[in-house]
Amino acid sequence: MRSGRTAKLEKFEDIVHRFEIPLLQYARRITGDREQARDVVQETFVKFQRNGALRSEDEPATWLFTVCRNAALNVCRKERRMVYVDEEVIEARESEQPMPFDQLEQKEATGFLLRIVGTLPPRQQEVIQLKFQNDLSYQQIAEIMQTTANNVGVLLHTALKTLRERYAQVAGDFIPFNPKPNE
Repeated sequence: MRSGRTAKLEKFEDIVHRFEIPLLQYARRITGDREQARDVVQETFVKFQRNGALRSEDEPATWLFTVCRNAALNVCRKERRMVYVDEEVIEARESEQPMPFDQLEQKEATGFLLRIVGTLPPRQQEVIQLKFQNDLSYQQIAEIMQTTANNVGVLLHTALKTLRERYAQVAGDFIPFNPKPNE
């Protein structure tokens, strides 16, 4: 039989395990610095544990990302800088390793896409990251960014439209590789 303290500790460890990497990526994109991001995430988890957030039955994602965002923005305000896109943060999530040519092509495509995303306004970059990298709902993103779900939808729509347009402008420079099948 486990004690209540042990169960709470295990629940906290599960939350840390689940959210540590996504929060680190999010904080790093805002601060632009790995060490500052680690400090921000550590501060986030300390606040989470102190504020009794474990007692709540709600999903902790919104609370964690909101606190992390605010702490990261505070760091940026102190240093007067804000960086949202960093190619080193992208992780390969495939279990099988692609062929070297495919890896190179994928890396180039990812870098290309990140450069285009990097041209968007910071709020649009943030919405794209929260939605597609962290799979948060519009309502969760709205709470984190202190706006409305409708505004999140508008930001996301505008960002994706801009990305499509900018990609179309530049993609014409690429020659697609379409080998003809043997007949």
